Amino acid sequence: MATQPRPASPVSAGTAPGGAAADRRFRVALEFAVEGDLRFLSHHDELRMLARALVRARWPVAYSQGYNPLPRLVVPLPRSLGIAATAQLALVDLAEERPTEELFRGLCAALPADCRLQHVVPAPAGMPHARAVTYEVELAPEDVGPVQAHLPQLLDRVTWVVERSQRPGKPAQHIDIRPYIREMKLEGRILRLHLAIESQRTARPAEILTELGLSAETYNHRVRRVAVQWDIEFAGPTEARVSRKEDTW
Repeated sequence: MATQPRPASPVSAGTAPGGAAADRRFRVALEFAVEGDLRFLSHHDELRMLARALVRARWPVAYSQGYNPLPRLVVPLPRSLGIAATAQLALVDLAEERPTEELFRGLCAALPADCRLQHVVPAPAGMPHARAVTYEVELAPEDVGPVQAHLPQLLDRVTWVVERSQRPGKPAQHIDIRPYIREMKLEGRILRLHLAIESQRTARPAEILTELGLSAETYNHRVRRVAVQWDIEFAGPTEARVSRKEDTW
């Protein structure tokens, strides 16, 4: 089931091997797609997949200190299990600077088939925070008509209260998700959901699908995150970028 975005989850924290100071590292941002069966990877499994690919690509990754050094790798907006993403962001600290086009070529060859690298650019200072996210869901032909008829009623609501389960042993919460819904529209068989994120809280695609009369069990694995709006701008050499219609940078 889709969940609300969580705080950034770094693989490690600390200084690079040999005591290198944090300001001597170089950080790059990479955008990639997670599709096919890889969408069923957990967040931690996705981090491990990326870390192994970085090793195969011979990136000069910065590591933490200690007996079990870990790569300095963070995904600021983790996916929910089962949701594909064509706009997944990761930040990687490097022990030395390398041309982004060289990093891009090396990592492209090291990633699995269902993980498609799109950009590698220098990362600005600070941790990015998501401000909005766009999802797409392809509907079955028989569900298009009922959803089309139901959408105007939902969009006319001033409030939209859902019951959200918490951790085991804690009571469910009643949350008004209407303030997070910027846009919902149907284009052919594609349902597009444009959702705001405020203080790491947002509406969950599964909550919206359920209210539209769609089975979350049937549709959760059809949800695809196609764009993310960040609070900082990413820019870099055009040689390390792939031209795409859904370019979110």
